Amino acid sequence: MEAYRLREKLLREITDADEVLLKIVEDAIETYHHTRLPIASEPMSIEQYNRELDISLEQIKSNDVFTEEEVDEIIKRWGKR
Repeated sequence: MEAYRLREKLLREITDADEVLLKIVEDAIETYHHTRLPIASEPMSIEQYNRELDISLEQIKSNDVFTEEEVDEIIKRWGKR
């Protein structure tokens, strides 16, 4: 039941979201699909590290980055919650 409520809440938030929030959600989903979060006691392998670097470099090349102003807006939003 908790997953259902969370899904409904997220759908409402996404429906009303501006471009900055949508980009944050998109990036979170992209990261989720491209990484396997290590357990705290499990060090990241060099292969995983290199994969994450490759993803980051591709994001930079495709200008899939936040401007300083966007980051400021994100930080302001966090403070409001």
